[in-house]
Amino acid sequence: MTELLDLTTQLAFYKSYHSNHTNVLIHAAFVPLILYSSLVILHRVELLAGVTLAHLLAGSFASYYVALDAKVGALAAGLLGSTVWGIGLGTLDIPCTWAWAIFFAGWASQFVGHGVFERRRPALLDNLVQSLVTAPFLILFELLFFLGLYQDLQHEIMQRVKGKNSKKL
Repeated sequence: MTELLDLTTQLAFYKSYHSNHTNVLIHAAFVPLILYSSLVILHRVELLAGVTLAHLLAGSFASYYVALDAKVGALAAGLLGSTVWGIGLGTLDIPCTWAWAIFFAGWASQFVGHGVFERRRPALLDNLVQSLVTAPFLILFELLFFLGLYQDLQHEIMQRVKGKNSKKL
């Protein structure tokens, strides 16, 4: 259970499947688009009094991210919340057919990235739930790493990834 709430463990698990630069770029572009299109699609399923499946998904992800890291989790929660809010207002909403097209194109690109560039099976085949939840958070951290933030965490993740990948040889 403690591993489930260990930020470094969670990010290292997902990062260990993504070492090829082209595949990383594909994920950086399409993971957020898959999440966005999912929120658009799920926003059309109302549960009770205006609360939709998109609210439930965003709230669940946000809660988990805050549990992993309060500061970056709060940033992720703000991004998720404002996205769902914008979809609800109509400013970020798109037709459902477009959302489905983005969703499927995003997933196809992930598999191409792994098959052609990474030459490794995707993380979701080893842990579906962890991969789906961790992917957007790692993408946010990758942006923060690129901006020069959280360098110690980035180093620790890469050390764990190297250790994990060297055991497979």
